[in-house]
Amino acid sequence: MTITATIKRRSPKVGVKLNSNTGSIQTTTPVTIQTNVAKNRIDTLADVNASNEANGATLVYNATNDTYVVQQLNFSDLAGDLDGGTF
Repeated sequence: MTITATIKRRSPKVGVKLNSNTGSIQTTTPVTIQTNVAKNRIDTLADVNASNEANGATLVYNATNDTYVVQQLNFSDLAGDLDGGTF
């Protein structure tokens, strides 16, 4: 694993050492790390058709066009009988 860091402004020197027992990095001064990872939503993914969004909907795979469709499930969507078990 590689960690790359960029310091954008003059800051105090930061001593860093790798703890070989745990694989963790230890610093001599506090360090704040910010990431540029964007938050993604399911409905923005290229292979998801979210045009039928509704409360209680779920993702269903459509093998015909290799995409996922957001839809509410009905009993007719279930293959076979629905068995809730014995109580």
